[in-house]
Amino acid sequence: MPTFPSEQFPSDATILALNGQEDQATGLLYLPRGTNANSQPSYEIQYNRRQRRENAILAALRQGMVVDESGLNIGVYPIDYTMASTRKAFDGATGVAVADDSTSKVYIDSSNVLQVASAYPVGVSGFLPLATVIASAGVLTIEDDRVLAIFAVS
Repeated sequence: MPTFPSEQFPSDATILALNGQEDQATGLLYLPRGTNANSQPSYEIQYNRRQRRENAILAALRQGMVVDESGLNIGVYPIDYTMASTRKAFDGATGVAVADDSTSKVYIDSSNVLQVASAYPVGVSGFLPLATVIASAGVLTIEDDRVLAIFAVS
């Protein structure tokens, strides 16, 4: 069973000191206290600017993500990746059916083709793992398996 740390939030004083400051690691600004609709620029503009930058940061992590499209269908976001020292691009997929009351492994094979199978191929090379999809009584649970490739060291 995994052990998860009990991470504590910084103190209120530490957080309040961030008002209007820039986070050096991300370049994101903390909105200043008192920002409102009458501020220049307004709260909405400042918030949307921050959210636009956050979305750009998160876009890379969305690549290859398997999502529930309802009706026992999944979709896969496009992804650029490297397999066996070759750069590849998968254009994404939509409307991929999965069988009800089953567990499926979703991956991209060495030919850059999306596969939905009962198990991953043997070994740890020659395919890009994306997700485990569990279908039960018409409801999908998707476990993100991209971490199996993200933290791979060869």
